[in-house]
Amino acid sequence: MEQIYQNLSQLFFSVLRNWQDCKEEKDKQAVLGAVAAMMAVLLQEELCREHVWEQLLWLVHPYQEVQDTCRVTKSLIVFLEALEGVQSVIPKDKFLAITSAVFYQLSDDTKEHSEADRAELTHCILLQARICPEETVQFLQSQLGADREAGCVAALGLLAALARSDEPMMTEKLPQVVEAVQCLRSDPRIQVRRAVLHFIKDVLSANARSCSAWDVVGHIFSEFSRTTGRRAAGDLSAQEAQEEGALQELCMDILGSLDVSASGMTKLLWPRLLLYVVPAQYTGMLIPVSRCVQALAERGDLMVREIEDLDPHFLSSMFQGPLLTPQTLMARLLVVAGSPFAGSKLQAAALLLMLNLHSKIHRAVGAMWAAEIPLLLQCLQGKVLVGREGWRQGRGGVKMELCSAAEGKHCLQPSTCSAAVPIPGRQH
Repeated sequence: MEQIYQNLSQLFFSVLRNWQDCKEEKDKQAVLGAVAAMMAVLLQEELCREHVWEQLLWLVHPYQEVQDTCRVTKSLIVFLEALEGVQSVIPKDKFLAITSAVFYQLSDDTKEHSEADRAELTHCILLQARICPEETVQFLQSQLGADREAGCVAALGLLAALARSDEPMMTEKLPQVVEAVQCLRSDPRIQVRRAVLHFIKDVLSANARSCSAWDVVGHIFSEFSRTTGRRAAGDLSAQEAQEEGALQELCMDILGSLDVSASGMTKLLWPRLLLYVVPAQYTGMLIPVSRCVQALAERGDLMVREIEDLDPHFLSSMFQGPLLTPQTLMARLLVVAGSPFAGSKLQAAALLLMLNLHSKIHRAVGAMWAAEIPLLLQCLQGKVLVGREGWRQGRGGVKMELCSAAEGKHCLQPSTCSAAVPIPGRQH
């Protein structure tokens, strides 16, 4: 019997090393089926099981010796796919050795992997996560604190891939992973900052319910403000300025592409988005904020919660400064909408915010703004002749047209919410 197992073991690894010589797809599938069947038999015996694990380490050893590791990765994928269907636990030391070998290949910036190679290496990690979810997530989280930038970036990319995979085990661990990524919020390295934003984008598109913490979306605004400050300082090289600009565009793209219909998204976004309308450092974000608010308005979600319903601890810990009132909200949007320097996209975003938030500004302006703002938007798009009285594409014209509903009033009163909220980034 021992000799039978030994012969089977030799056959198993011979097939595993040479299966790629098969030319026909049906032959490859037959080989994969044979590999799975042989593994199921071998792992039943303790001595054979240990030999299988040792041979598995031998399988990844060529990673250290050859430049083209594509064949090694494909053989490893075959082994892991077969192992996934077998009820057997990989020894922790063997698992970590395999994970480290694959991860190093993926994060080694001296190797020029093709997109296909990177996809297969990523698939290896995803397979390992299905087999040993706890160990895989722990390993990747441990790499977030690595001094090597490429390793940190690779770990973020793999965690994002796990989030996109929608595996049940990842749904359970996603809040834990999101919390671990928070340690990188102030990391100055440009590649890490970009990887964190891509991670957030994947997490929000995969499962917003697992990210109820506002920090996930709040980081998008924080990063945008950070890039704005660095660019405004004027001490960046041309390349650094270009990189910071790319990060700003990524921030806008992430927020602008959010699916507000996803479960939990309304609770995540509203009414917190209002807190980023007035501060000047978030001006560029008014465009995606306007898209989100419009989408929420179309769904009838703007009345779900008012600002005073937010956690008081959240408000007091995150925001300092003057109060967010209907007056300051309207004044800010009027300034942007009427500024010839803002650009038509920002002006249009401000006008759309006024239209969708009219109930938060004054109960009397709704009907008028519903009629006038679409015409002003057409004016910005060149579809209406500029020059009609009150429609000048200047600050005074927009103010005159939109403020007439409140004419004669010393101040604006909110229609539903009278609470005042601190405006971040402004001083008394």
